[in-house]
Amino acid sequence: MIRPLTFDRFYVHDELTALLRDWAAGRPDLAALESVGRSWEGRDIWLVTLTNTATGPAADKPAFFVEAGIHGTEWSSCFAALHLVHRLLSGYGTDEKVTRLLDTRAVYVVPRLNPDGHEHAMAEGRFIRSSVRPHPSPDADPGLQLRDVDGDGRALFMRVRDADGPWKTHPDEPRLLVPREPDEAGGDYFRLFQEGDVTGYRGDVVEVAEPVEGLDLGQNLPTDWEAAPLLPRNAGPFPGSEPETQAVLRAVTDRPNITGYITCHTFGGLHLCPPMNIDVRLPGADQHVYDVVGAKAAELTGYDVMSFQDLKHDSWAVFRGGQLGWYYHQLGIFAWITEFWSPQRAAGIESYHASRWLIDHPVEDDLRMIKWSDTELDGKGFVDWYPYEHPQLGPVELGGWDMINYWYNPPMDRIEAEVAPHTEWVIFQTLASPKVEVRRLTSTEVAPGVHRIRLVVGNTGWLPTYVTSTALAREVAGELSAELELPAGAELITGERVERLGQLEGRSGTLSSTTWWGHDPGTPDLTAVEWTVRAPAGTVAFVTARHPRGGTARAEVGLG
Repeated sequence: MIRPLTFDRFYVHDELTALLRDWAAGRPDLAALESVGRSWEGRDIWLVTLTNTATGPAADKPAFFVEAGIHGTEWSSCFAALHLVHRLLSGYGTDEKVTRLLDTRAVYVVPRLNPDGHEHAMAEGRFIRSSVRPHPSPDADPGLQLRDVDGDGRALFMRVRDADGPWKTHPDEPRLLVPREPDEAGGDYFRLFQEGDVTGYRGDVVEVAEPVEGLDLGQNLPTDWEAAPLLPRNAGPFPGSEPETQAVLRAVTDRPNITGYITCHTFGGLHLCPPMNIDVRLPGADQHVYDVVGAKAAELTGYDVMSFQDLKHDSWAVFRGGQLGWYYHQLGIFAWITEFWSPQRAAGIESYHASRWLIDHPVEDDLRMIKWSDTELDGKGFVDWYPYEHPQLGPVELGGWDMINYWYNPPMDRIEAEVAPHTEWVIFQTLASPKVEVRRLTSTEVAPGVHRIRLVVGNTGWLPTYVTSTALAREVAGELSAELELPAGAELITGERVERLGQLEGRSGTLSSTTWWGHDPGTPDLTAVEWTVRAPAGTVAFVTARHPRGGTARAEVGLG
């Protein structure tokens, strides 16, 4: 019996560490815990390896990689990773799919890539995008810096009465601020700020300062930086400059058996995939896989599925780098971003575009969401405005949306229901990976003491051994090999000790059951190799078939 996963609080780093250690200690046959690096402030970045070691080491099996917690306030994303670990450990031996997965595949999980950002954001109640390392300057710029000014554990909004302000109260809901009409004057108006301090304030102009913690670890990956017309300020000084990024890059490149990747984020209720920009089209075979896997995601989670390109508010904007760029375009593995939780859908707003809605939406949506906060969140989502004497601005009102606790994260009692279907989607994808197996291994005596060994290797997985067409084009997939091992006294006559066998297709290329257009005739999932050896009767030959992404299979044959 492993320690249960509770959804009663967000775990700080020490609690997360203790939980992972308990799970690894409770099922050492299925789970191993290691630190793959340390954060900027020196916290361990944990990686859990999940597989049944009795059926072989993780490195010999196709694998899937799940990472969470790259952004500082997206705390519930870590629960998605933890739920996956707990589901695999608790379901082994009783759940057929879980058991088959751990017997034949491996799963690597980084529950919190950015422990510093989480630790500070949870303690300080303010928005922190990612790493807490100061960038690009060690000092704060003058202006508004986000902070919980009244010490109640929440960073809300501040509204200030101003005759020239751009906002006014809604006629039916005075808590809601709406824009003034273009020709409107003479009313009661407001300026709106996020909660924080204003450094260098001189009694009039309030500029929003760049955050001291200006890094986004998701932009610090070594993708096509040279193609970017203008790199974002939060990308860092150079690719892989940050210790957290270095840790995950090493972890992934040290594990060439990884066939797929999901990074867990919030919010939006979305599954995002390539392409990222309007000038990119995916190879047809890769697009087909994304379509099939995306349909399964929508079925299980109810989330929208779209490309990163379709998500963008400005379709012509060029976005370079990022996680999809590294994992799919560079490594050639199927990569997804999951954005958990949609407060809009929770409030009954079913049809909307995730990014465009944040720019412009009907005021009726705001009214519906405030009502949802009142009736379902006990008024904690949208906080009634209350007076506060601000140290720089003087009399203000604090209130509005509690963005971190009810937008970036679901209410605590809803997290398990949000993340549980996602775990089933990971299981589905992991079991779809390629799987190299020995289909036949025979020995035929063709002359006294001379034997022909024939090996037939198959890919029993859904994906091809190379995983993506992009990996094949970039020559980063590796290839299938078959190695013959003979004992002393045996001699290889024909064939190479290690034969290179290329790639094997999977079932993912089968598009239709009724026409030849959707079927590749023949056996593209199989290949064969033969050796001729001279050996005494009773000799045993050993054969190993391996593919970096398809796994390793071993067999032996007697030479009678």
